[in-house]
Amino acid sequence: MKKRIFILTLVLSLLLCPVALAAAGGTISLEKVFYAPNEEITVTVSGITQQMVDDEAYVSVYQKGAEHSEYMNWTYLEVGTGKVVLEAPSELGSYEMRLYSKDHEYTDEVFVMSVPFQVGLAKQGKISLEKNAYQANQDISITVTGITEEMEKSKAYVSIYRKGAEHDEYGGYIYVKAGDSVVELNAPNLNGEFEVRLYSIDHNYTDESFVMSVPFTLSGAVQSKASEWAGTTVQKAEELGLIPGILKGADLTKPITRKEFAAVCVKLYEKLSGETAEPEATNPFTDTKDAEVLKAYKAGITSGTGAGKFDPDVILNREQAATMLTRVFKKVFVAGWSLDKDGKYTFNFTMPPKFADDDKISEWAKPSVYFMASHKIIAGVGNNKFAPKATTDAEKAKGYASATREQALAISLRITENMGDGSAASQIVPPN
Repeated sequence: MKKRIFILTLVLSLLLCPVALAAAGGTISLEKVFYAPNEEITVTVSGITQQMVDDEAYVSVYQKGAEHSEYMNWTYLEVGTGKVVLEAPSELGSYEMRLYSKDHEYTDEVFVMSVPFQVGLAKQGKISLEKNAYQANQDISITVTGITEEMEKSKAYVSIYRKGAEHDEYGGYIYVKAGDSVVELNAPNLNGEFEVRLYSIDHNYTDESFVMSVPFTLSGAVQSKASEWAGTTVQKAEELGLIPGILKGADLTKPITRKEFAAVCVKLYEKLSGETAEPEATNPFTDTKDAEVLKAYKAGITSGTGAGKFDPDVILNREQAATMLTRVFKKVFVAGWSLDKDGKYTFNFTMPPKFADDDKISEWAKPSVYFMASHKIIAGVGNNKFAPKATTDAEKAKGYASATREQALAISLRITENMGDGSAASQIVPPN
């Protein structure tokens, strides 16, 4: 009989051992198992000892099944029982909240326990239009209702799409605020069937983030003159909201002026950043009051040509184009960058072969020219020449080193499609 009691006691001890160990190491719990992207997660923590605090015990968010060292958001703990708040990841998927009794070891020995949770999207919010037919280039008022704070944090947005387009083929768009509001989008200079869509999170172009759409038609588009090669490019640029009003219906085969290119850069900046550019309140220029120029100035895309001049109607040259486009990219994707600090941000990329007329490229423009060339955004004009600028009256008369309006739009589209994720920003070295 005593033998049986001893065996039973031993078995119970073995069964209870893991529970006792977990209790000794503390416990965590969550209020729910489903969270929106970037939503605050309240974690109840109990049983934290002084020794654990001394060992820098912590709670952290992990992807489901991740290695111990692959932690995400985390926080250290205090003795006893309490609550800590962490932010849910922005990406959808399966995650777990883990408790570790000691920092800097990342092993099974210091792992205490985990609680699984999901990051997903609720199909909330609604959009409506005043009518079902609009004129091309017209501002469309969109009534947005029922937007949650979590959706605002996740950068929920409304956008114009061609009817039936893929989720990532968006055109003009605008982020929306929590609650109810009315926002405006400018219709593209196109005819046909379109739809306004509401998405609950940015950078997640899937059915999961799609909430709803409202169809409408466009008519009365003013056709721009373009070269045969540029037809598809111009249409795609229009659909993506990259063509400024000053170029809609224009002869796109003509050389682009500095004022027009500033407007192209502003559209590109707004597309990449998702923000609406604002004009500089105090005009620094004596030769223009153009709003798009003042927006480009405030964003750090241009500083003018000196002595308070912008030269708005002067034809833009190719090295100026490369420089302004690089500034747009830096403004959007390089933290801490500003035009007055531009020289302190150097490049670290695989240098493409030098252009045959490298000696004609201004020193201030070379970093931008070769940065853009390395990503195949700009190319030479033949015979491995870049043609950075016109230096003689004859060259100026022939439009040497100028870019056409359609070429400018093609470059803007190329940056959007090839560099829009911002990954190339890792090649720009910030100051120490």
